[in-house]
Amino acid sequence: MRIAIVEDDERDMKHLVSALDAYACGHGLTFNIDTFSSGEDFLRAFAPQKYRLVFFDNYIGNGLGIDLARKARSRDADVEFVFASMSMEFALSGYEVRALHYLIKPAMPEDIEKVFERLSRITPQSEAPTIEVMCDYHPTPIPVNSIRYIEVVDKACIIHAEKEFKTYMRLGSLLELLPPEDFIRPHRSFVVRLASIQSMTPKEFTLKGGGTVPIGQSYQNDCIRAYIEYRARSQR
Repeated sequence: MRIAIVEDDERDMKHLVSALDAYACGHGLTFNIDTFSSGEDFLRAFAPQKYRLVFFDNYIGNGLGIDLARKARSRDADVEFVFASMSMEFALSGYEVRALHYLIKPAMPEDIEKVFERLSRITPQSEAPTIEVMCDYHPTPIPVNSIRYIEVVDKACIIHAEKEFKTYMRLGSLLELLPPEDFIRPHRSFVVRLASIQSMTPKEFTLKGGGTVPIGQSYQNDCIRAYIEYRARSQR
């Protein structure tokens, strides 16, 4: 999901980015966040369907966030707006541009939770892709986007998702079920979802939420290429 923040106070900007990053990490999501310290820069970068969510400070330099929101709304009927301020002074004016939420600075974790709860209620829900895996002799559906990584342990594969699933399917067979653009095999005993990766060194991936996955020497070039391509896609 691509998000814009329009805020001219550096401390408030960093706080909101940190709060959004924490929410994304805690929910297995990936946010691409663009920050703007002036309304002019935001409007130059804004384009229809570019952002799903825009956070506005009420005062941006000598202008108002609500005026920027009006201009953005005239170009994109679907983007959602959240206003952040020290008071509720402009809360009613937010209705004019169908503001999703209005929060008081500094944004607390529960405020960010509320924003995305409201966003989920108005976002059409498509059926999440799943793979069907044999666990304890029963076919078990597992949402693809819940998988962090898979590892081989004592001839079985452990799928680390919202909970752990154990299957005796081969790792190569599991990899064939997964979208190739979203998963990489960095080691003969591991498969990892690219969106779960926090950072990379030549020898391992560090995962969001903790943990590491090793990178075998013969897999390094493929991993570097896949990781760079994924980062490039996610920043578009």
